[in-house]
Amino acid sequence: MTENQHSDNHAVSPKPESAVKHLISFLIMIILTAAAFYVVIKSGSVVAEHLILPLILVFAVIQVFLQLFTFMHLGQKGSAYYAIFIMLGIVIAVISAVGIILM
Repeated sequence: MTENQHSDNHAVSPKPESAVKHLISFLIMIILTAAAFYVVIKSGSVVAEHLILPLILVFAVIQVFLQLFTFMHLGQKGSAYYAIFIMLGIVIAVISAVGIILM
């Protein structure tokens, strides 16, 4: 076998991600964190008090997905098993949290 045939048997490594993508994702997370703090600080009215929790939860979910797909590379090829185990962990955590709250 030639050297080219040996290299074809190995998995192709994913294309390296640029630092710009990581910086943009990090800046978005900083902005979402600042927005969450701003929402809590400016929540003086009764209407705003009912919107605080859903708004902060939306910010948190966006940040979780940014973390998973940018920094933990779940969007790359070959990460299906990791994604399955992480999603299973999230499901178990939610079920546990709801069970504790209902106790």
